[in-house]
Amino acid sequence: MNKFFKYVSHQINSIGKLYDKSSTAGKILLLFILLILVTVIFKGLNQSNQREGFEQSDQFLFKTNNEIYDDFYSDIYDHLVFNNVKNQYEVGEIINNTSPTSESIILDIGCGTGHHVAELGSKDLNVIGIDVSPSMIAKAKEQFPEYKFEVGDALNQDQFRFGSFTHILCLYFTIYYMKDKMRFFKNCFDWLMPGGYLIIHLVNRDQFDPILPPGNPLMLVSPQRYAKQRITTTKVKFTDFSYHADFQLDKGKNIAKFIEKFKNDTNGKVRKNEHTLYMESQKAILVMAQEAGFIIEGQIDLIRAQYEYQYLYILTKPN
Repeated sequence: MNKFFKYVSHQINSIGKLYDKSSTAGKILLLFILLILVTVIFKGLNQSNQREGFEQSDQFLFKTNNEIYDDFYSDIYDHLVFNNVKNQYEVGEIINNTSPTSESIILDIGCGTGHHVAELGSKDLNVIGIDVSPSMIAKAKEQFPEYKFEVGDALNQDQFRFGSFTHILCLYFTIYYMKDKMRFFKNCFDWLMPGGYLIIHLVNRDQFDPILPPGNPLMLVSPQRYAKQRITTTKVKFTDFSYHADFQLDKGKNIAKFIEKFKNDTNGKVRKNEHTLYMESQKAILVMAQEAGFIIEGQIDLIRAQYEYQYLYILTKPN
């Protein structure tokens, strides 16, 4: 995977150098060619979003928080958020920075449909994934039957015994679904062995790009850099239904709403999901981690995976 990133970085640098050396006409031609390539790639990727419409008996269905993650949502989840390049980069950086071995025991909190567990497991590491959603766990087991997944809650202090793990991961916005983050940190501290690692995903809530992968036609370029105002909406067209999402941040209350709407093309039925995210500043969350006993050891910037203003923080439990 490192070779892949080096190759991509080399190609981007080469294009940049060629652009700098080109005449005005040459620059216009190069941008035109790149635009065509991006359009072709995006159309190809968009074909993977061609899914059959959702079915529900009610004309309008409203779901919040944990009830969102039912069979329908777990089935479409990967089509909305999964990014293989990002996942492989995250796992690679976690391994490079924490050096797990065959003796390590890794817990992935909020494992979703299981991709991080599978990526770690493919490297012969001992890993288990938990999620509060039975439907997400069922999908993870369906996709990766060779790995271990369980329904579990990181806010339940009795979920695991003291000193059970060498590594605990909490990735892709999972921590923001937890209102009682201090309880989360205390539980993780108890479940880790001395010297163990907790890796959490945090974002700059004011500047990260809330557009989901299938809604970004620019692929390797964040549209936020060129927008006068922050773009907070995602629109995706599937075969039989349309998808619309919007990220709404109330900075004063440290709360964000991520609102999704699915509309069936045939019968007009609508499903609306409202996610509540408890989005304190990165500094405030890290202070909580320190108060729970953790030491901040490092930060991994996800910009190399094209996730700007998003980070993995490496925390350690003292020996």
